[in-house]
Amino acid sequence: MSKRNEDFLRLLWNEGIRLFCALGANAKKWEEVPDWICVDQAPAEPHTMTTASHIDESLAEVIEIAQLFDTEEKAVVQVLER
Repeated sequence: MSKRNEDFLRLLWNEGIRLFCALGANAKKWEEVPDWICVDQAPAEPHTMTTASHIDESLAEVIEIAQLFDTEEKAVVQVLER
């Protein structure tokens, strides 16, 4: 993963994102990096980020899954393309 993409994921972590869904052929790679960021940042920034990879699902299916995710607070699904 490039430094640019890792910095992008760290920015999402710092913004307090609760669910990160990666879609497509490289979804598994995108899913793993936030997990390591959580481990690295957890003591300083205590919150939880759930990650999921969706290799074969459509964007519409992933959005539907994300909308069903319970964050215990009002949340908006955002689609970000890289």
